[in-house]
Amino acid sequence: MKKVLKTLLYIIGFPALLALVVYNSLYVIEEGSTYGFWPFIGTIIAAVCLLVYTIVFIVTGKNSKKNRGNRKKVMKSVATLVIIAFVLTAGIWLVIDIPMVLPDILNTATSGTLGFDDGREDYNSLATVHGKLLDDWIGWNVDNGNLSEDLHSREEWIELGYSAPEVKELIAHNFKSMDQNGYVTFTSNGPWINLANDNRLTIPVLVHLLLNERKFNEEITFTLVADVTPNLVKTDAEGDNMDYNDAVVRDEEDQEVAVHWTILDMQGGSMTINLDSLAADPKVKGIVDLLAITMQPILESILTSVKDVIADPNVAGSEIYIGLDATEGHYDLVLTSAVQGRGMHGYQSSAWLNSNNLLFAVISIFPARQWLYIWGGIVIFASLAVGALRLKEFGGKKEEVEDDEDDDDDQPVVAKNPYEKAFLTATRARNKM
Repeated sequence: MKKVLKTLLYIIGFPALLALVVYNSLYVIEEGSTYGFWPFIGTIIAAVCLLVYTIVFIVTGKNSKKNRGNRKKVMKSVATLVIIAFVLTAGIWLVIDIPMVLPDILNTATSGTLGFDDGREDYNSLATVHGKLLDDWIGWNVDNGNLSEDLHSREEWIELGYSAPEVKELIAHNFKSMDQNGYVTFTSNGPWINLANDNRLTIPVLVHLLLNERKFNEEITFTLVADVTPNLVKTDAEGDNMDYNDAVVRDEEDQEVAVHWTILDMQGGSMTINLDSLAADPKVKGIVDLLAITMQPILESILTSVKDVIADPNVAGSEIYIGLDATEGHYDLVLTSAVQGRGMHGYQSSAWLNSNNLLFAVISIFPARQWLYIWGGIVIFASLAVGALRLKEFGGKKEEVEDDEDDDDDQPVVAKNPYEKAFLTATRARNKM
């Protein structure tokens, strides 16, 4: 009966804890399934802790049985099991959390763009964000031909994800261009990149950063099979789902190009300037309506010419698409970077994607950390209960082992006859083992 009870206490301890970690890690594993073993790091840590605990559980159990009747040594085995239970649950994370080891690792790995609290509060949402980074990236690169649909369909590319060598190589190759011919050019001569954050990128600042002289490494190439350009004029008649035109295929010899990046590329997305105040006058609004609808091809040609001027190496050296959004009766001037058409996120998200395997490893640690804290108390309680059963079973009665403290002394055995002397000597030798 005691053996069954000890087995049940063992199961509700660490094995149950591992089951909880696995269950709560399933979503993270699913989102990062194409990153190999990295999303399993948290589960692996919990499994290693279970293995160590199981070894200690078995060894201390054997020691308690071997030292039957020696209450002092049985107590030592019980204490060892309980201490190990604490160390492998809350203890290991206290050592990591209190000196801020894990937060510092995460902060260093993401240059301060991803906080420890983000994962601690909702690791599943974080996994969603980082899973979507890869899915969106694959979709854009299928659209522009960087990932050929002759090899796989869009759905197949997404299913393969980072496990496809073409995807892994393309991410690393194209991020190098964005990093060296984008981010570095804005940071080498000053903290310009900070102006792209926190809504500090005003029109004067944008013009300043476009015209500032920067140094580029023309030997670093970028894979660009096709140009995918945004729809420059959007009206109610066209709807909101025509963000990009069809791809214009490049010549095969022109797939590796030297690309420059603007501050809008670093920011990602678009910059919107509301024109409603300029079109408040009915006459002005009528002219804008005319240009937006009846003269749309001419307006697109004008805006394309402006884009080409900005893309001139003597100006910005990279495309910025200027468009007009006239949907729902409002008028917005939209400055769209070339980043999505090239199959890239903004710099911060591209940097995350470039290290997404490591980030999924970090994210996977949070469910393990959470449940090692929460269920750690149950594991310690179960270990104490097992220890109490072992002490009752193997520890003997206190009055029968009062001379236990003298176990280590080589005192002579007092016996009434040679047979009793041999028996007591053998018993003392066995207790010392």
